[in-house]
Amino acid sequence: MRILPLAALALLTLNSLALDLPTGGTDIRQGRGLQASANNGTGTVESLPTGKRITIPEALPGKPYGAQFTAPITAAIAKNEPVLAIIKARVVGGTPHGEVLAKLQQRSAPYTSFGATIGLGIHPEWLELPVTFLPDEPIPADSAAIVLLCAHKQQSIEVESIRILKYPAGTDTSAFPKAKPIQRTYPGREPDAPWRKAALDRIEKHRKADLTLTLNDAAGKPLADTEVTLSLRRHQFGFGSAVVAKRFSGTSEDDRRYRDLVDRLFSIIVFENDLKDGNWSPDFDAQRKTTRNTELEKAFAWLKERHIPVRGHYLMQVATPYNLQKITDSTVIRDRTLASVTERLDFVQDRVIEWDVINHPIAWGGADMLNKRPGLEHLDREVFKLARQKTQLPFFVNEDQVFRPGPQCDDTFTYIQALNEAGLTVAGLGNQAHFHESYLPSPEHLLDITDRYAAIVPRQSITEYDIVTNEDEQLAADYTRDVLIATFSHPAYTSFLFWGFWEGSHWKPEAASWNKDWTIRPRGAVIEEWITKHWHTEITAKTNAQGQLTFRGFPGWYEVTQANQTHLLPLTTDNPTATLNP
Repeated sequence: MRILPLAALALLTLNSLALDLPTGGTDIRQGRGLQASANNGTGTVESLPTGKRITIPEALPGKPYGAQFTAPITAAIAKNEPVLAIIKARVVGGTPHGEVLAKLQQRSAPYTSFGATIGLGIHPEWLELPVTFLPDEPIPADSAAIVLLCAHKQQSIEVESIRILKYPAGTDTSAFPKAKPIQRTYPGREPDAPWRKAALDRIEKHRKADLTLTLNDAAGKPLADTEVTLSLRRHQFGFGSAVVAKRFSGTSEDDRRYRDLVDRLFSIIVFENDLKDGNWSPDFDAQRKTTRNTELEKAFAWLKERHIPVRGHYLMQVATPYNLQKITDSTVIRDRTLASVTERLDFVQDRVIEWDVINHPIAWGGADMLNKRPGLEHLDREVFKLARQKTQLPFFVNEDQVFRPGPQCDDTFTYIQALNEAGLTVAGLGNQAHFHESYLPSPEHLLDITDRYAAIVPRQSITEYDIVTNEDEQLAADYTRDVLIATFSHPAYTSFLFWGFWEGSHWKPEAASWNKDWTIRPRGAVIEEWITKHWHTEITAKTNAQGQLTFRGFPGWYEVTQANQTHLLPLTTDNPTATLNP
C-alpha cells in the first residue's frame, strides 16, 4: 500500500500577502492575543518571544482537537461574509511537513463550525498561509475564533500570528490568496485492496437469495415453458437518503426531478427535519401546523404507493436542540419533550419502520440535556418508555463519529449497553457517518467497529452519510464507493442513507452528489453505478414444467414482464416466492 506524501503542501500563490491582500477587509481580531492549549498528555505548549509552540509527541488521528491554537474574534459576522485568515507558521524539530486543521467555530461548547474544516500544510520555513471561510449562519460578536487543530500528527508547530479579516457579503473570493490543498488518501483505496475483494465476495454470498416466481394463466394453471423477464426495481436493503417532505407535493421542475431521482434510485428515506421536535413546536399557529401535516401526509402517501419505507428521525435529541436552548426551566423542557413525542407518534403511527428514539446521546460537547440541566437526568429513559407504550417499532440510538476513536465511539457503546441492561432494548445503532477528509478511517476499521457494535445490537444503519473534501471530488467518490461496499458486505447493516443528495437541498452543499442544475458529480456516479448496475438483478428465461422460474438475485421489488404486460411483485428474504396470475 502506498500512502501519498504531504508533498508540495501550502505553497502560496502570492509571494507577499502583506502587500497583496484583497482590499475592503475589516480587521476582526482587534489585537486579541494568540492562545494555545493541549489536553493532559496530548502535547506541550510553550510561549515564545513571538507566538506559541505546540509539540505533539504521539499522533492522535481521531482527536485532532486535543491540541489547538486559538485566535479569538471580537466582531460579529453576518451569514456569507467571507472571512480571510492569514496564519504565519512553521514546523520545527526536523519534520519535513506538518499539518493543522483550520476551523471557524464557536469558542465554547458545542464548538459548532461555521463552514468547512480546511487542512493546511506547514513547512520548515516561515510562511503566511491564507485560508478563506464562508460562514453558513450569522455569528454573534465575541463568540467565535479561528482554531487550528494539530493533535492528529506527531509534530511541533510554531504559530507567530493569525490575522483575520472579514469582507462584505457577495465579495468575489475567487481572487483571494490560496494555499495549495493537501493531497490525501486512505488505507485500502488501492484498486487491488484485499479487503474489497473479500467484501464483494461476501455481498455475492450473503446479500443475494434464491428467489422463485410462479407464473399461472387466468384459470390459475401453471404456464410452462413461458418466457418472462424480471428486473429489480427496488432493493430490499435500504439504499436511501434524507429528504424534505414538501418536495413530494411541490410543483416546480426541481421538485419533479427530486421525486424522480428518489423513485429511481432509493429503497428507503428519512425526513431530514420534518419529524424532529423543532418542527412540532406548541407555539406554531394553526396554519403552520396544517401546512406541515399536509406536506407530510402527501409525502407518506407518495412513498407508500411506491413501496419506499421511511425511517423515523428523531424522538429526542440529548444535545439540546435549537428550539429548547433558550428555555431554562427543566420542567418546561420535560413537559414539552414528552408532549411532542406523544404528538409525533400519534401522527406517524405505523408509517415508519423504525425510530431514532435517541439522537446524539453523547454529542460533540457532552450530553447537556442529561448532565447539565438538573431534573432531566433521566429524560431519555422517560422518552424511551413513553415511546414503547405507544409503538412496538424497533428503536435505534443515533450518533455521529462512531467510526472515530474517542468518546463518541466508546461512550455510545457504553450508553447502549446501559439502556439494554435497564430493559430498554435498543434494536439498532444509527451511525451517522459524517466524514471529513482530515480523518478517513480504512474500510477495515469500519468493519472492525461494526463487529464491535454487533455484540450489543442486532442491527446497524449508516443513517446520515456524507463526505467533505477540499477540492478533491475523486477522493470523495472513491471513499463513498468503499464505504458502500464495506457496509453492504456486513450482515449487521439493514440500510445506508445519504444525508441529502441534491445541492439545492443539502445541509452541506459541497457534499451533495448532484449539482444544483442536476448534473452529476463523481460521488453521484458511484451511487448510480453500484446500486443500479453492480448490485442489480435482471434475468430473462423460461418457466419450467410447473410454471416456475428460480434464480439467484438481490431481494426486493421486481418488475415482471410477460406477454407485454409488466407487474410489480415483492421477492424478499422473508417471502422468496411469488405467484403472478396475469
